[in-house]
Amino acid sequence: MRNLLRFAIGASLFSISLQAATIGFTVSPLGGTSFRYTYDFTGLSLQANQEVDLRFSPALYSTLTNGIAGADFSLAVFQPNVPPSAFGDYLALAVINNPSLIGPFRVDVTFLGTGTPGSQAFFINQYDSTGNFVGVIDSGTTTPPGGNTPEPANWLLGAAGLIFIGIAGTQRHLRSLRADV
Repeated sequence: MRNLLRFAIGASLFSISLQAATIGFTVSPLGGTSFRYTYDFTGLSLQANQEVDLRFSPALYSTLTNGIAGADFSLAVFQPNVPPSAFGDYLALAVINNPSLIGPFRVDVTFLGTGTPGSQAFFINQYDSTGNFVGVIDSGTTTPPGGNTPEPANWLLGAAGLIFIGIAGTQRHLRSLRADV
């Protein structure tokens, strides 16, 4: 029981402190319906032939322009609705192992919604050495400034560990009360 309790405490503390890879963004107005996304990466380490794919909804964006990626990347930008209903994509492919993720990473957009544009889905894709898609190795949603939160699975694991600790403590307390009677 004590070893299980120690494991639960360790797991809950580890999961609360664990932070997944995140892609943060800021949005700057450029005038009218034009905005600039600037991206920053936290907890992300890439190898050659791994790609960051930022996905733009065809319902909210009509054009992506002026895409820039760091020097260790090959950049491709695909327009929303080409072909019709297709997502727009900002694709930054690492051309070396452990590329620098210090900016600039940005793209200008024409926003079709109201207010200020928000988060996008992102994928970290793996390609083989000949350029064939292997699979998605991570995914998530970009976060605005101050919006970084631990992944839901980490919160659940942490909460489960803390609940277990509470139950174990209550049982120990009840046993000591019975022993006193």
